[in-house]
Amino acid sequence: MENFIIVLFKNKKKKKIIKGYATEKKASLKFDDLISKNNVEFPMLFENSELCNYEIALLSKVDDYQIPLFKSDEIGRNVNIFIEGDSDYVIKRINNYFIEELIFDWQTDKRITFNELIKTYIPKNELKTISKLNNKIVVQTNENFTLFTLKNEEDSERLLETLESYFIKNGRNDCIFVKDLNTVHRKWLYDVLEKHGFNRKKLYRKYTTFSKRT
Repeated sequence: MENFIIVLFKNKKKKKIIKGYATEKKASLKFDDLISKNNVEFPMLFENSELCNYEIALLSKVDDYQIPLFKSDEIGRNVNIFIEGDSDYVIKRINNYFIEELIFDWQTDKRITFNELIKTYIPKNELKTISKLNNKIVVQTNENFTLFTLKNEEDSERLLETLESYFIKNGRNDCIFVKDLNTVHRKWLYDVLEKHGFNRKKLYRKYTTFSKRT
């Protein structure tokens, strides 16, 4: 009998049940383990064209009274925690939870993680330049260019900042980060990428279109 369940919520709505337990002790141990291992360098902020916020909660079917719970929002205000929709469960604990954002790799036509991007395309070797171009990230090493697409310009800017923070944290100085392209540099980048086989029309795009769905 599942008296306790761990649930993933997206924007306060139940997305999926991670696991159920008969005892609170086992459920709490699993909950703590999930939180301690939730180390995501580049978390997802947008899904289906909308901002998203993920949380995991430990819910109890044994308790019949919901103790008022509060969390600080992004500007420090205390907000009441609730479950949208009817439920036989009450919240025992709740924490923010980060889902890994995937990055579209133009070279392989696949989506990769932040760590895969670092390991495969930004290793410790020659000096490289990383630039933001619309919703894309361009990595240049000598005459070699690799390209990666994000969902929108906010995500590409966030990835550039995350990469820069990663390099600083790990004591790496083998990269130049270009945050603001001037008109001349932008035109040069369009031209050189097109010469290297990248579709110019796709380079102009500023976001990837997703249909809104639940």
